[in-house]
Amino acid sequence: MPVPRTNSPPTTPAQADVVEMKGRVALATRMLAREGIVGSSGHVSMRIAGTNRVLVGPADVTRNNITADDVVTVDLNSKQLEGKRRQPDETEIHTGIYRARPDVMSVVHTHPTYSVVFSITKNPILPVHMHGAIFADGVPVFDSVGHVNTKELGDGLARALGNRRAVLLKMHGAAIVGVSLEEAFVAAIQLEENAQQQLLAEASGTGKIEPMTPEDVARCLKQSWTPFSIQKRWQYYLDKQAAASKT
Repeated sequence: MPVPRTNSPPTTPAQADVVEMKGRVALATRMLAREGIVGSSGHVSMRIAGTNRVLVGPADVTRNNITADDVVTVDLNSKQLEGKRRQPDETEIHTGIYRARPDVMSVVHTHPTYSVVFSITKNPILPVHMHGAIFADGVPVFDSVGHVNTKELGDGLARALGNRRAVLLKMHGAAIVGVSLEEAFVAAIQLEENAQQQLLAEASGTGKIEPMTPEDVARCLKQSWTPFSIQKRWQYYLDKQAAASKT
């Protein structure tokens, strides 16, 4: 399902809001690391509304340990503007998408175990789980192996993504987008859930995979892809992270 586009430009946040955004970028990264969807690499970013600036997790901090102070600021040309850490080598994953998609406010770059298999086999990811309904319009593959570390590659990745919610990086990972950090985070989780279910179904050997019908997709989107359901899933991972930090 394409991310809805907005017509009115967002207002520029105050500096205190930017500090809070950095904390959310760091928190989302730590939670994705706990779920095994990012590892030694992978990063989360947010566009600073009303500017040409992007907050993104750094290259040189273990993902489980990232804090707000580690998050760096870059412009849409991938030039680092602020931050004591070094920007990711693959900043262009984020800036390439932001240049092409003014509706996108957050990008998550993951290294998922299950989803990336579909970039190797060339079999399409199908909506086979109700949380996978958001990918019913397809998850394209950016057919370039290796780092997305030049403007040319960043622009190519954005073209492959088009107006969809996620794109696979061949034999590498995925990039998932949203109109908010919470939406991009939850979509990243749901992409991996759906991919795992599909691979399990295919491995069962019981016959052809039967994906959702358009009617199924429409119903599941109404039931499980609402502001409430997105916030519910986000809160679940917040609570899980908080509980783990107490042990």
